[in-house]
Amino acid sequence: MDFATVAKLRKYLSVKHHIPGRIRILFDKSIMTDPEALKLVKTAPKTLPEAVKKTKLNIFAKTLVIEYDSKRVPPKLLEELINAPSDKAASAIVEKLYSLLY
Repeated sequence: MDFATVAKLRKYLSVKHHIPGRIRILFDKSIMTDPEALKLVKTAPKTLPEAVKKTKLNIFAKTLVIEYDSKRVPPKLLEELINAPSDKAASAIVEKLYSLLY
């Protein structure tokens, strides 16, 4: 799970529920018909073990739960990333998130 992949897939994602440290993301089933999205989903993403503790995919409910360290990843930024209105805004948020981690 890495933030750059989330940024690229964000048009298929929406926040279903979020508390600091745990976010449930609903994904649109059309993600399965987009060749670029499928390529991103099928490649092994870079993991951020110091920030992301656990991920759980429920394909039937079309949700992804991400448990993360809310002291290292500001919850507001994570939600802003998913809701970013443009690629430029998403890229800026990804850069900010990575700068906080490294």
